[in-house]
Amino acid sequence: MGHLRLALAASVVQFAFPVSAFQPTESPPTRACLLSYLPREAEAFKSRGGPNPGSVTGEKFGKWTFTGPSRSSRIWSTRDRSYVDDVGSHCLTAEADIVLLGEIHDNAGHHDIRKRYVLSKLGINAGVVFEQLRVDQQGVIDQFNNLNRDPTRIRSFSLFKRLTDWEKSGWAQYNYDPLFQAAIDAKLTLYAGDVTRDSIMKVAKGGEAALPADERARLKLDTPLGPKLDDASLAEIEEAHCGVMPKEALGGMAYAQRYRDATLADNVLKAAGEHGSAILIAGNGHVRTDRGVPWYIKQRAPDKKVVSIMLIEVEDGKNDPEAYVPRDPDGKPAADYIIFTPRIERGDLCEKMRAKSPK
Repeated sequence: MGHLRLALAASVVQFAFPVSAFQPTESPPTRACLLSYLPREAEAFKSRGGPNPGSVTGEKFGKWTFTGPSRSSRIWSTRDRSYVDDVGSHCLTAEADIVLLGEIHDNAGHHDIRKRYVLSKLGINAGVVFEQLRVDQQGVIDQFNNLNRDPTRIRSFSLFKRLTDWEKSGWAQYNYDPLFQAAIDAKLTLYAGDVTRDSIMKVAKGGEAALPADERARLKLDTPLGPKLDDASLAEIEEAHCGVMPKEALGGMAYAQRYRDATLADNVLKAAGEHGSAILIAGNGHVRTDRGVPWYIKQRAPDKKVVSIMLIEVEDGKNDPEAYVPRDPDGKPAADYIIFTPRIERGDLCEKMRAKSPK
């Protein structure tokens, strides 16, 4: 039965996704990846209670079409300035050493969409690193990982929540259940990615002097980004805080951001080293290729095949995919792929932030 399923999957994939569907500069997926596509897609739909692949309907948002229960949309290759189909996006995830999946934290659709990319590692020895987990929690996370390997144990995100005290983490206001459950179901090893609260506050206040020299060297924090990227980082932090932060605080916050990116990269490399491949779940800013986690991975492990994927909300009337591509100071794309998603309503966040800031 298993051989019949694989043969059927191969014939359907060959029919539906000919190699000619890929752009000339894209590497065609391997046969092994093509064979894995339909079984994993079927598992993704089954696990979220949705219909079989191919039976979903589309939803229009301006010129954009979002399909399926996950509201997954077309994937844009920033290198080729063209779309990649579903099997292509599956294979670029399955065959990469490291996959960095960005998000906007409060968009529940982003967490649901990325579930299928986590399941791309189904049957592959891989680790999943979460920005939402702190390194001082790794002990209880390891306890859960051991339980998850035992087929006689009940495995769920509910148990994980209890062990990690998730409800008090600050992240519980967002629905990360689909992502965690997908990783748990696939028996992938979970890793904490972020620094502790105390250490980030210490670094934000004291800058590089707050870290030992050998730790800065190990994390590659002693390698400068350069003036252009430093300025871009400062500008982004100021904009993200709606201009209400004192100018003198921005430098420390920018270095703290570097420290977080370097630590996330460190834990991703650890997961990849122990399992052969790894996925990072983090905010879009962390997966920037110019100065985020990919930059630190490149400094330390330039041979790793790293793929950065951002999830970006579309705007009505803004229909050119290239207009959404994040860029470095020289105009080069700062992500490898973009998944376009519907925008959620938030109101004026800057107005709320200014109302809370001291007068």
